[in-house]
Amino acid sequence: MKRKLIYSALFLFALSLSGCGQPIGDSNHEVPPSIDTKGFNDIAVDSEIHTEAQKEFLEYEGSYAKMPKDLFPNGQSHLSDSLPVTLTWDYALPDGKEIEKFSITFGKEADLHDGYTVEGTSEESLQVYNAYLGTNYYKLLASYTDGETNESPIMTFNVNSCYPRNLTIEGMTNCRDIGGRILENGGKSKQGLIYRTSGKNQNGSLTEKTTEEMVNHLGVKNEINLAGDSDSYNLKLEGVPVYTGSRMDTSSTGGYSHVSRNAEAVKNFFNFISDEDHLPLFYHCKIGTDRTGLCTILLHGLLGASYEQVYQDYLFSNFGKIGEQRTIGDGNSHDIKKYMDDLVNYSGEKFQNKVYNFLLGLGVAKDTLDHIIDMLTEGPKAAGNDAGQIIARADVLEGNGTEMVTDTSERNHPDNYFTLDGTSSVCYSFEAKKAVEGQVVAYLANPDTNQSDDGNKALKIEEAVDCEIDSQDITMIEQSYYEARLGRCKLNGNTRINYWPVILGTASIAQGNHTIEIKGLGRNINIGGIYIFDNSTAGGQNGFED
Repeated sequence: MKRKLIYSALFLFALSLSGCGQPIGDSNHEVPPSIDTKGFNDIAVDSEIHTEAQKEFLEYEGSYAKMPKDLFPNGQSHLSDSLPVTLTWDYALPDGKEIEKFSITFGKEADLHDGYTVEGTSEESLQVYNAYLGTNYYKLLASYTDGETNESPIMTFNVNSCYPRNLTIEGMTNCRDIGGRILENGGKSKQGLIYRTSGKNQNGSLTEKTTEEMVNHLGVKNEINLAGDSDSYNLKLEGVPVYTGSRMDTSSTGGYSHVSRNAEAVKNFFNFISDEDHLPLFYHCKIGTDRTGLCTILLHGLLGASYEQVYQDYLFSNFGKIGEQRTIGDGNSHDIKKYMDDLVNYSGEKFQNKVYNFLLGLGVAKDTLDHIIDMLTEGPKAAGNDAGQIIARADVLEGNGTEMVTDTSERNHPDNYFTLDGTSSVCYSFEAKKAVEGQVVAYLANPDTNQSDDGNKALKIEEAVDCEIDSQDITMIEQSYYEARLGRCKLNGNTRINYWPVILGTASIAQGNHTIEIKGLGRNINIGGIYIFDNSTAGGQNGFED
């Protein structure tokens, strides 16, 4: 039986996917002409992993931020699975031999030390799920009924490099690899290290196939449950521990987004994923869209994805069985625009720089952020992150009339912080390497009133703290506690204090040595750090307009 090779047709089709903005391999299957294929002849590979509906969405040429909601699914059906890669061949069976089965081992490394094996039948074809975007290495194996085998050389097939590498996992929905994205600076996020998924039983029951795919194929070592409202979403895969230090409040009461109610949980998430020994890992909430979406927005942004790429990835969740459609800019409690609005006011030339500075403002260490970028990207790195930021977490601040509190027992506050009242202050001396118009950010918390109380909307930040640089008042932004995301909120009925990197205002800072001081004015305010960023590109610039 002979089958025609499909190199050229698939290659031309892949090139037509211009909407993805992704490079495509030279062909979908490569066998050097001098290689003896050991009897596996006329190998053909159908390597398109995206469905027609997914391709139509990914080819969209307009702005995803403004994409009409009738152009993507409504979240009611399970449409997020990838298609399998199908391989067919003609096998030259040796005289006196009978085929028991064929199998394939495939992976992303040229020597297949990461290879995963899929068993087939005596049919001259196999399907494999969750292949990598771009080049995949593979070898075929023929097993005979007499116990002997015949193995092909290692060859390659290419999957369309258009992000995402969406995953097919039994009992799960809305699953995909964080890696495989071509980034704004030309680099690429690495595949096979971090996955986003739904929680347990979101698309039927978990089975042995679920564990087989996640543990033995994807190789996950850790599960992160972001859902603060239930343990029932945990997959609890055998041998895979569940990290709960990033559990998030599910409510957006009072108009707050997930990010502005869960700053410490976000910080813990990034600290956890920065440890290479924890990878590969997967994270989820219930449906893998909102709390999971928040962490994905920040992770993609940190690695160097553009504003538009972040919106595209968020809307792709509508292909999952998530219960209801997620849109942008409609003002509902899950509106991604709330997350973005919380981020784009921070200094930074590109979205990646704004996310970087935002995470610094939460107290994630610069070394941690740089390590995550190095660990999860290849090629050119995100540029502009080393912009001379002044970083002073609580453990380097000097307290006047207040003592630093060190407490690592809970996830709802920084490890170190001060409480300011009407008689106390904190200060920090620093050197500015260049003259800047500085954006002054303080990691603050209000321990005394609830976020959603009407009284919280009447309290003003400038009535609680005063900020001076070299004994000169900075230009403070007029904002309420509510607008600054401060106050108590609840998680599972337990009251906790929410921290937030509050943009206090701006100040002209000359090159040289300076001292910044933040004074309490009578109301209790907790402070976990002070940060000064170059304000020349803050907010609303460089393509961030909606």
